[in-house]
Amino acid sequence: MYRFVQLVPVLCFAALLGGCSGSKSFSKKGEKLDAAGLYAEAADMYLQSAQRNPKNVDAKIGLKKTGQMLLNDKLSTFFQNIATGSDKGGAVAAYLDAVAYQERVKYAGVVIEIPDHYKTDFEKVKGEHLIELYNEGQGLFEREEFAAAEKVFARIAKLEPNYKDASSLQDVAYLEPLYRTGKSELEAGNYRKSYAAFTKVMDKNSAYKDSKTLRQDALTQGQFIVAVLPFTSSDKGTAMASKVQAHAMTALIETNDPFLKVVDRENLDRILEEQRLSLSGVVDEQTAVKVGNLMGAHAVLMGNVVNYQEVPGQVRRSTKDGFEAYRVEQLNKETGEKYYTTKYKPVRYSEFYQENKVVLSFNYRLVSLETGEVLVSKVAEKEAADHAYYATYDGNREALLPILNGKVDLRDNARREMRSLLSAPREVKPVATLVNEVLRSTSSTMASSIQTEISQKLP
Repeated sequence: MYRFVQLVPVLCFAALLGGCSGSKSFSKKGEKLDAAGLYAEAADMYLQSAQRNPKNVDAKIGLKKTGQMLLNDKLSTFFQNIATGSDKGGAVAAYLDAVAYQERVKYAGVVIEIPDHYKTDFEKVKGEHLIELYNEGQGLFEREEFAAAEKVFARIAKLEPNYKDASSLQDVAYLEPLYRTGKSELEAGNYRKSYAAFTKVMDKNSAYKDSKTLRQDALTQGQFIVAVLPFTSSDKGTAMASKVQAHAMTALIETNDPFLKVVDRENLDRILEEQRLSLSGVVDEQTAVKVGNLMGAHAVLMGNVVNYQEVPGQVRRSTKDGFEAYRVEQLNKETGEKYYTTKYKPVRYSEFYQENKVVLSFNYRLVSLETGEVLVSKVAEKEAADHAYYATYDGNREALLPILNGKVDLRDNARREMRSLLSAPREVKPVATLVNEVLRSTSSTMASSIQTEISQKLP
């Protein structure tokens, strides 16, 4: 600990020395380049030196001189662009480049100057350039070249955020193509694409024209309504069939697909009561179609639990032979010194194993009420299991070793396996937990399959 405390200042000093050394190296290079008349390159070296060590006075003095010379060059480029009068955008860019360089140098602790008359000239040419850009943007807008117009108005916003109505025009240039895409896709019957386009519009401006109404039209016309009928069971066990149906409805709703609408159980029960239809038994397709039509659905989902098993396992215990290591004190008769040897005594320990398992499989069919076509027909199946495998020992657990061919097993991996068994979890997941797992898994698989089928039918 003492050596570490001593070492910390040394390490810090070494790091500081490295930074200072790097700073000096860049400063020396700057001096050589400056002497050779390469002041632009020298300014870059001095800048890097000052950034590495703000206390390097030589670097700051060199940067003050060469940096100002480089800044003057940039301002000269700005002035030349103004003098020609043909490239106001170039003049604006040159001045902004000069200002950006001035800020970098200032951040390194050195002040270089831009005379006030340059600032006055810049404000004048910037105003003229903004007029040019605005006229260009309006022209592009009138020709409905919206993407190009948006870029131009974005440049205006960067130069002058509140310039006239440039910000609004930039938004419109972004929104109008999306709005038109949404309308054309709606007219073509591509409801998902239309909905997506209007959603992008509303994310930017929820009040843009009649986007909200048109998006709702796309959803209303393209929505696919699925009526989930009571699931049945091959072994007449209605309890699990009801659970599978409930999870199936939940999974369908949780797909968060706005175009997939599920008729809820409350509406289903009301319709069945009004129409005096009993669906407690096996539902044939003719009855399903009748009920589905009553609910205004496009398709009905029917399911049947084919196999359901709960297999709660009993704890199985077995007694195992092993060895416990212990130390024995010995005396060296020649030297009289004491020492220890390790010996092993036979012992017994217990191993336990328990496994809980649940198996569920059900078939489901999604039947179109428009064509009678079976859109989806699959089997969802899942097995969930959990087990506990551990060991207990009443003696010194750290000294317990396994047996191999009647002798103590001293291999490292054998020791690790024994320690792992002794510290392994002793609880298994309850059957009820496993039931929920298989219900969620199979229902999610089913919902994904149905959602994929519907999304392919609705462009």
